[in-house]
Amino acid sequence: MRTPLIPFWKTSPHFRGAFWKVTSFLCFSGINGIVRYLSQTADAIGHPALPAYEVAFFQNLFGLIFLIPWIIQNGPDSLKTRYPALQTCRIALSAIGVVLWYISLSYMPLAQAVALMFLGPLITLLGAKLFLKETISRERSLAILIGFVGGGFISHTTFAVGAFSLIAILPILAATCFSGATLMVRRLTKEDSPQLIVVYLLLFMAPLLLIPTLVYGVWPDTWQWPWLLMMGGLAASAHLCLSKAYASAEVSYLIPYGFTKWFASSLIGFAAFAEVPSFWTCFGAFILMGAIVFLSYGEARRKSVARRTA
Repeated sequence: MRTPLIPFWKTSPHFRGAFWKVTSFLCFSGINGIVRYLSQTADAIGHPALPAYEVAFFQNLFGLIFLIPWIIQNGPDSLKTRYPALQTCRIALSAIGVVLWYISLSYMPLAQAVALMFLGPLITLLGAKLFLKETISRERSLAILIGFVGGGFISHTTFAVGAFSLIAILPILAATCFSGATLMVRRLTKEDSPQLIVVYLLLFMAPLLLIPTLVYGVWPDTWQWPWLLMMGGLAASAHLCLSKAYASAEVSYLIPYGFTKWFASSLIGFAAFAEVPSFWTCFGAFILMGAIVFLSYGEARRKSVARRTA
C-alpha cells in the first residue's frame, strides 16, 4: 500500500530542501564536537593536538572512501563536470574555510564559534556590494547592521579578556569562505549531481591539504583514528545532504534552517564539555538569527513581487 508521505515528498521541494539542510547541519555539528574533543583530549594527556589542516585532510580522505561505491557504480564518466573553474574556486574556498574553522574550534566554545559563523551571509552581501556592484536596499542594510550588532555581543567575552584577539575573527573569515562556496554550489547543482559535487570537494581537497600535512603534521595516535574515520563519514553525509538541499530549494529559503547547527552544537558543548553558553553569546546569537530571518524572508518577498510584475 502506497503511503501518503511518498507523493508529498516528491511534490514538496521546499520540504525536501529543509529536511536535507537540517540533516546536513546535524552532521556538521557532530564534526564540530569531534574536532573540539580531539583538541581538548590531546591537551589533557599532554600530547600535541593535530593541526587543523591535518584533521581536515583525514576527514576528506576518509569521506572519499564512503563515496567510492558511487564512483565504481557510475564509472569514470560520472566524474565529468561542466564547470571545472567553478569547482576549483569552490574547493579552494572550502579548504581555506575548513582550516580557519577548525583552528577557531580549538580555542573557542562551540556555541560562540558557531554563532559567529552566522555573520557569513551578511558579509556575503557586503562583498556583493563591493566587488559585484550590487545594490543594497534599506532592508538589507538594516539586516546587516543588526547582524553585526549581534556579532559584537557574541564576541564580547572574547574581546573582553584583554587585547584584541584574532581568534574571534577566524569563524567570521571561515563563514565568508563557506558563504562563497555555498553560492557556487547553488550554481553547480543546475548541471552536476549532488554526488559529483561532493566527490570533487573531497577528492581535490585531500591533495591540497596533504602538502602542509606532510611538511608540518604529526602522526595520529591510535585513539584518534576512529574519530577521524567517523569525521569522514559525517563529512560525506553532510556535504551530500547539503548539495541535495540546494538542488531542492532556494538559498534564501534554506538560510534559517542553518540555525540547527547552533542549537545542536550548543547541546554537544554542554553535554560533552560542560560548556554553558554565556548570556552575551545567546543574546547575540538570537539577534543574528533574527537579522538573517528578516533578510531571507525579505529576499523571498522581493523575488515573489518581481515574478508577479514580470
